[in-house]
Amino acid sequence: MKQSLRPLRTFLFAVCLVPFGAAQDSSPSAQGLASTAEAAGSFTLHFDSSAFDTQAKGNFNGEVFVGFAKSGEPRAAVHQWFGAPPVLRFDLKQVKQGDVLQLTLDDVLRMDPPASSSSWVEDIDTEWKVQAFARFSPTAREAGLGVGDVYSEVQTITFDPGADGSIDLHLNQVVEETPFEETERVRLFKFTSPSLSKFHGFDYSMLAGVLLPKDYDPSKKYPVIYSVTGFGSDHRRISGWERRALRGGPLENCIVVVPNANNRYGHSVFCDSDSIGPWGKALVYELIPALEKAYGGAGAAQRYVTGVSSGGWSSLWLQVTYPEEFDSCWSHVPDPIDFHDFQTINLYEPLADGSPRNMYVDEAGQLRGLARRNGEIMLHYKEFAQRENVLNPGGQIRSFDGTFSPLAKDGTPRRVFDIETGEIDHEAAQAWRKYDISNTLLSGWEALKPRLKGRIHVYAGAEDTFFLEGAVERFQALAGEAGMLDDMVIEVVPGMAHSQHGPGFQSMLERIAKNAGMPAPEPARSGR
Repeated sequence: MKQSLRPLRTFLFAVCLVPFGAAQDSSPSAQGLASTAEAAGSFTLHFDSSAFDTQAKGNFNGEVFVGFAKSGEPRAAVHQWFGAPPVLRFDLKQVKQGDVLQLTLDDVLRMDPPASSSSWVEDIDTEWKVQAFARFSPTAREAGLGVGDVYSEVQTITFDPGADGSIDLHLNQVVEETPFEETERVRLFKFTSPSLSKFHGFDYSMLAGVLLPKDYDPSKKYPVIYSVTGFGSDHRRISGWERRALRGGPLENCIVVVPNANNRYGHSVFCDSDSIGPWGKALVYELIPALEKAYGGAGAAQRYVTGVSSGGWSSLWLQVTYPEEFDSCWSHVPDPIDFHDFQTINLYEPLADGSPRNMYVDEAGQLRGLARRNGEIMLHYKEFAQRENVLNPGGQIRSFDGTFSPLAKDGTPRRVFDIETGEIDHEAAQAWRKYDISNTLLSGWEALKPRLKGRIHVYAGAEDTFFLEGAVERFQALAGEAGMLDDMVIEVVPGMAHSQHGPGFQSMLERIAKNAGMPAPEPARSGR
């Protein structure tokens, strides 16, 4: 999960495309910039000869979107979790360079919320910035933002489905890789994973941001902290660690690594997955040895892992799965560590009458909340899951299928619930048990205790924004009954929402300093 809360209003579509002609049209005038805000009821998509054919290398079969926004670029705005603007999706076949295709709302196949075209216009303001974009990247999570994706200039229109006018959108721009800004201490580490490359059938690159010690000496060995980000972030978050290290303390004498966990289906959480590949193996046995050889890591006895949200789950998973490879973990507000309480939902067991549970509504028939703030529901499961289904496949909920589920017959990760009805497939959920960290620890603690005693630190917020505290509370209770809590730190922090726990972070610094023989860090400031 990630952290961001703004008021929500969402309108989403999945559509089909109807060709009305073809042309070889790549002149500068035809590819012009923003139009005046004249009324338009349809969209004319031009597939630029140079950009589109270069990327497609033949006929294009894939996804093209028309996104809306009030400001900025729609291709970015449509991926917001809160206050997301409308987006239209087209699944195209055999599109050639220079083709011109037209869309109206009559082509809509799926809309969320269900409504007529006219009510869609009545419910929102009609003047929008619009942009078309096509997915080409085989690894990027967000369509329109992946390197190699193709997009149009932003146009401004007054949208009216009854108007005769059509807005021309020329797909003539290609997303280029944003340069990574290296400094004296911050470096980019790029690594081609043999195991992920074998799984996917092409050279698969892994990226990591690296922060070097203040007075870095290549001949020395240093403690290494691996920090896994939450959903939506990547290796560029290393910049935040650089700011933290300016405060002094153990971080000045550590290497900090922020690996990029993103993939086409969302967040890999660095587990070995039947659907997205061996991300755990790639990190622990491939990237880490190569990176620490390059920069001087002190080895497993001084290697630590931490993270927040999806990164919190990742850090706990890595410590439990590879106990000899990390000294300790600090897991903050992790994604569900017990699937008996998956954001309040029991994925394993049907209702008492044998009927399946539902992701969208509770036993009383009320819509399930997915996100809250100050006790107020900001997102519901149904609208969120069905919205990201239009932007598939790299959304947060779909990401859980991508990491925990085996492949279905259609070659995509098997869904644990029906996207239209919300009905849970409890049989499919059984395949998730091997990723149920609570189950792993409770059932195997006798064997794991000598390898994990004193190494696990988990902090949940009692008022977690995404209802993640229940899974930690369940594990805490069962671990207490089993006498395990003397050997680990499991805290549910009163009043805390979805954030890093300050005292927990401080305890990590203290352990690093002690193990490395550094001076103890200054006491943390008060607060969570």
